[in-house]
Amino acid sequence: MKNLKTTGLVFFCVLCGSLMFASPIELTGGDLKLILYPDTGSFSLLKLSEVGKNRYESLFEDRNFSTTSWFSVMVNGRIFKLAKKPGKPIVAEQTVLGARFVFTLTDDFQVEQLFSFINNSTTGTPRAVLITTRIENTSGKPGVFALKALFDTMLGESEGIHFTTNIQKRISSETRIVTAVNPDNVIISQNKNLSCAFYLYGSGASRPDTVYISNWERLNTLTWFPDFVEGRSFNTLYSVNDSALLFVWPEKTLQANDKLSVSMVLGPFSSDISSSSSSVSKSAASATVVPVDAASTQATIQQLLDRIAEIEANPGSASDDELIRLNNDLDTMLQQIKE
Repeated sequence: MKNLKTTGLVFFCVLCGSLMFASPIELTGGDLKLILYPDTGSFSLLKLSEVGKNRYESLFEDRNFSTTSWFSVMVNGRIFKLAKKPGKPIVAEQTVLGARFVFTLTDDFQVEQLFSFINNSTTGTPRAVLITTRIENTSGKPGVFALKALFDTMLGESEGIHFTTNIQKRISSETRIVTAVNPDNVIISQNKNLSCAFYLYGSGASRPDTVYISNWERLNTLTWFPDFVEGRSFNTLYSVNDSALLFVWPEKTLQANDKLSVSMVLGPFSSDISSSSSSVSKSAASATVVPVDAASTQATIQQLLDRIAEIEANPGSASDDELIRLNNDLDTMLQQIKE
């Protein structure tokens, strides 16, 4: 009887523990699946496998809910990892265009991350993911803000050629790409069957200042910039052959209530995205280009406008939060067209 009670207690604890975790948000389009994890503030991107039925394979490390990849914000020299903190829940919800996270870690700033698919201009099916991170200065005074992102890549580790770019055919040791100097516009992690490309500019991507390619442990630091040694191996004492990418965008001084917006584009390697990136001149490379599927973008904007008009005609048909989200989504789409 005692054993039965103990077993029942363990089952009850496991059940209660599972109920404390919010369900992931899954978005699928074409052969891509994007999963947002509300309990960690992380996400994973997967591609439909050619083997098996409805089987997806991850394009970067997704163990433990992809918690080895994350974004960080610097505010006046202080660094904040965009992740769940005690008493600071993460807002996670679907939007008209995809999904979003909202992080409110302190009273000094708030971060909204918007996730959406980029469609192929020919087929109209999703071919990549656009991640737009908006940092709002809520401190009531001017401040210096910046964003960086660490991605725990994995596809190239078993191939010996950890990364390639449009310029470099093999990156197998510690490397730094300074975008104002180096002409590389895409970094690719790939194996025989899958690829994950990170576009440094083009198709809506904001050009980073620097990309560090190194061992994951060396990029996972308490400082804003990692220790860098050109040509050093991807091995450490406790981490062998474990490479990763660190993207660092420029600092910006924000006045009270101003926002800094940074966008990333990643997904399976696509030559048409790479070509559009190559066509961007260095003088204009800090800006993004027109979305690849203009017709789809215009249709989405019209849907947003129609829904906003419905709400304005019948205010009781939606909450204030939905109206705010719709306006934010509309701002994002219009900004992409302008750029």
